[in-house]
Amino acid sequence: MNADLILHHGTVITMDQNFQLAEAVAVKDGKILATGSNDDILQYSTSQTKIIDLEGKTVTPGFIDAHQHMINLGFNLANVNCRKASIEEVVSAIKKRAEASRPDEWIIGWGYDEAGFKENRNLHKGDFEGIPNPVYIMRYCHHAAVVNEKALELAGITNETTVINGIIERDDSGNVTGVLVEQGKSLVENVMPPYTKKQMKNAVKLANDEYIKDGITSVHEAGLGFFSDAFKEFDVLKEMKKEGTLNVRMYVMVLQEVFEEFLEAYSSYEWDDHIKMGSMKFFGDGTLSGKTAAVSQDFKNSPGEKGMLLYSYEDLLERAKIAHSQNKQIAVHAIGDRTINQVLDVYEKLYEDDPKPNLRHRIEHSTVSDETILARMNKLGAIPVPQPPLVYFAGDVYMENLNEPAVQNVFANKNFIDAGLKPAGSSDCPIIPSSPLLGIAVAMDRMTINNRVFIPDQRVSLREALSMYTINAAYASFEEDLKGSLEEGKLADMVILPEGFLHFTPEEIKGTEIEMTIIGGEVVYSKGTLKT
Repeated sequence: MNADLILHHGTVITMDQNFQLAEAVAVKDGKILATGSNDDILQYSTSQTKIIDLEGKTVTPGFIDAHQHMINLGFNLANVNCRKASIEEVVSAIKKRAEASRPDEWIIGWGYDEAGFKENRNLHKGDFEGIPNPVYIMRYCHHAAVVNEKALELAGITNETTVINGIIERDDSGNVTGVLVEQGKSLVENVMPPYTKKQMKNAVKLANDEYIKDGITSVHEAGLGFFSDAFKEFDVLKEMKKEGTLNVRMYVMVLQEVFEEFLEAYSSYEWDDHIKMGSMKFFGDGTLSGKTAAVSQDFKNSPGEKGMLLYSYEDLLERAKIAHSQNKQIAVHAIGDRTINQVLDVYEKLYEDDPKPNLRHRIEHSTVSDETILARMNKLGAIPVPQPPLVYFAGDVYMENLNEPAVQNVFANKNFIDAGLKPAGSSDCPIIPSSPLLGIAVAMDRMTINNRVFIPDQRVSLREALSMYTINAAYASFEEDLKGSLEEGKLADMVILPEGFLHFTPEEIKGTEIEMTIIGGEVVYSKGTLKT
């Protein structure tokens, strides 16, 4: 059989069970035809074959981000970047956008982190006095936001307003500050104007282009409907796939509130290798940085504070039955160990009452665990979906917020692997940058942004880290026979990295740039260093 594409004279990391290396790879009809020596693979070439000389560079399977929010990322790229070092800089960026906008136009920002502000305080509504526009800025974690007085007014939020499963922050005098947490921020989001289809397509394209530059060839979309409307979001993805403007492959989770309706609406849709129906998605608790994740012991220096469970056991069980009974995967955002145990209780009951082949129910984040939790996950075939790069961005905060022994079990990737689990690597982008290379490096060195080592016992090898972002992530979406390794018959999704990558230190990996990204045998991104 003749090849459409051949990559040769490099190091091909196949990521098969034996971690076999090759010199070259051949592609036919968008799939891997063969891997092997240069001589063996070049025999598949004809005058019609596209041939790329790797010049010693490294090839890996395309990276898979098992938990991210593509549409959110796209809109963040279009909105105001508030990932700044000071409140002054945030306010300046918001004012600049407002000056170029209509007075009634919402000014939306993202990414602020009060822990890094030189003013040593959080944003509040008073910072935006003089701006006539309604202002809404999402914190980097996506679990809190700050708004100005105009936005509070439009949402009808007063000093007397209350909210369930959320916080409307007030100062010592009882006045609303503009900081809204969890369902508190939803009160404002509910009055913001919906995005148009054109805006959504633009956002997805921005995110798509960002991902392929990072070597990401597949993503698990962690909750259609999380950003706007699940049906509008999916229709945009369908149209872009048809138009050829969506390169990245997608495994789409759907928020549980609309899951049944979504399944019915798209019962006749032909899912394929490009867009595949995924899990029913729940949010089980909050975050560690905001002390809203449900943990079993008090947060440090916060007596009696153990976070919040967003569902009772009974409620979560009844809702989860809907997916389980239809042989559909369930994915629950569970950060605290108390939440993870609640979720595992539900999974155990589901299998007990309605035995099924392993549905690979997932635990998104799986942040605080212990030996008992890992044993339970193994028994149930549950999949942990951690975010290794969060150790870099938030490890210092975790050390400040958690007591022992909880802090020793945060993103315990080595423990996951040693327990026989298959942790799927992810970013939770746009909470943090999407780069799988950063995630791989941090999984290896466990260094925080302040150059502190965070639980060195949980360091993993390069091979293990690569597995998290390739074959393990493929397993989490039932696609290990389709992607995640470069083996005959699998999709020709590949990433080209610099020569000698297998021997790079974590620090070198952090500074590495993607040379080329290939999806289905087609070059979708090239840095320009290789001739194509």
